[in-house]
Amino acid sequence: MEFRNLDMNDLEEIIALQNAVYDSLEDKEVLETLTKEEFAEIIRQGYIIGVFKGDVLVATRSMYIPSADEPEHLADDAGISDKSRVIYSEITFIDPASRGQGMQTEMGRELIRRVRESGDFNHIMTTVMPGNIPSLKDKFRLGFKIVKTTYKYGGKKRHVMQLNLFDAPVPTGESENVHFQDTEWMLANSEVYIGDNLAGEYIIYYKK
Repeated sequence: MEFRNLDMNDLEEIIALQNAVYDSLEDKEVLETLTKEEFAEIIRQGYIIGVFKGDVLVATRSMYIPSADEPEHLADDAGISDKSRVIYSEITFIDPASRGQGMQTEMGRELIRRVRESGDFNHIMTTVMPGNIPSLKDKFRLGFKIVKTTYKYGGKKRHVMQLNLFDAPVPTGESENVHFQDTEWMLANSEVYIGDNLAGEYIIYYKK
């Protein structure tokens, strides 16, 4: 799979792909769309790649460097004090006709490799809607852990997920298998448990 760095010349095509993906979704809440200005900033930061079929963009994935004073900074949810060492795993779009080829995870691995090699960051953070199983599977495959379940973005229930680039935690506490829909347990216990993996419809949690 060949990846291409995206630039300002690709901006309109990125927006068109976002719109096509959004229109294809039955549950629109699983996707937090971005504005043209937000994509332009991501392009300027340099962590955005795409997959093309011929001259057509069929998939894109990106990372975003948040400002330290950004509202609802995910570092606060994870107890990370040095926000300058945090980057976000941002949005992923795959054209509906090109799904099922592993593009999402392969693009994620490539971006994580680039972020790690830069040496500029220690943590990658992201949020996932609890019912979005494909996104949860993707994040767990890449090594992310659920460090908190809370309300974000105006009251939307979200898992806050974290990938430590250089010192990944090894689970040692007692485990608990929790159904992915049991978000009340997650809201009540995420201060003392870490979501480590997904087994069928259950998330495997370990006590911190």
